Amino acid sequence: MEFNRSHRVYDFMAVRKYWIAFSVAITIVSAILLIKPGPKYGIDFMGGTELTVQFSGNVDAGRIRAVLDRMGHDHSEVVPTQRANEFIIRVEKSSPITAARREQIRRAVTERLPGTTGGGSLGDFRLSPGGDHIVVQFNDSTLSAQQVAELLRAAGANVRGDVALQMGALDDHRWQVPLVGIGDEIFRGLVASDGVGAEGQLNASVWVSPKAGAELRYAALRAVAYSIVFIMIYVAFRFDLRFAPGGILALVHDSLVTLGFFVITRKEVTISTVAAILTVVGYSMNDTIIVYDRIRENLAKRRNTRMLDVINLSVSEMLSRTILTSLTVVLSVSAFIFIGTGVIRDFAWAMIIGVLAGTYSSIYVAAPFTEWIDSRFFHDAHAASPAEAPASDAKTADV
Repeated sequence: MEFNRSHRVYDFMAVRKYWIAFSVAITIVSAILLIKPGPKYGIDFMGGTELTVQFSGNVDAGRIRAVLDRMGHDHSEVVPTQRANEFIIRVEKSSPITAARREQIRRAVTERLPGTTGGGSLGDFRLSPGGDHIVVQFNDSTLSAQQVAELLRAAGANVRGDVALQMGALDDHRWQVPLVGIGDEIFRGLVASDGVGAEGQLNASVWVSPKAGAELRYAALRAVAYSIVFIMIYVAFRFDLRFAPGGILALVHDSLVTLGFFVITRKEVTISTVAAILTVVGYSMNDTIIVYDRIRENLAKRRNTRMLDVINLSVSEMLSRTILTSLTVVLSVSAFIFIGTGVIRDFAWAMIIGVLAGTYSSIYVAAPFTEWIDSRFFHDAHAASPAEAPASDAKTADV
């Protein structure tokens, strides 16, 4: 399939000022949106707990929120999935045990040890970030797995099961005591509540601590920044310095537009979103390099032709390839919007917006900026008279 069968040379650069103004405006707006109101981060970046629950009967999301409010989760989010009576529930808390509560349990264990047969003394006491287990270590202890679990339960910990799990060597006396996590507490509270009135099944439960979420957020920013820097270095060596800045501007444009779309639609920014943006960065750069490569080829063939005319010719020659490649990606990923759920659907949206932005930026961000650098710093060595047009048999049309 070929969209430009007549081999017409479109004058893309004739209207570049309007599209550059549009690109600058949409990039600035996207950057402002990232500051205020800012992205809606998922639990990957903010921390919290996410559980997937499927109920046996018809349940309304509003009733679930009301029950969660009564349980103390004021800012909860309840999202129905495509499965019948299945919901994704997100809460800000990642641990059911506060720092004060942890200290109370530790003191209670210390006080009860002398009266416990074979208790010894408490050496180490650590609560996991998600509050789903406690690690304890005793000195001179002969406590059994059942005794350790019972000791923690008596101290006020909500122990899961009847035994603790021994860690390390036998003489270390180190135990891991499983606890009922925040996801389990929420699930049990929902099923037992009259407000929901239905049995259910906990299909999944994950948690991320706020500290880990912040670290992931900064790591994601570094990953995108590093990828852009390395791509700039590659383009500078692959072509020359006049091409690299335009490619980088196009990548920044594509990334900001994609994130701006997520802010406007209030879709969650998660690890999957970052993966999509990195994919978009690679795709957009590939599309830009294809155009750049054709520009370089035509520059070698038409040394007396203006850079503007070379760009118009090169983009026109690659138009069919650009449209077909982008259309293939968009159509393939679009299926996930209709059959996917949650982060898979958001990944698809990020890919679609990013690919469309990347296709546009290859023509109206990267190419015009390259032409500006060429004329500003390379003195437009390709200037030609009107008689030295790109091709005598080419038809020219404004775009």
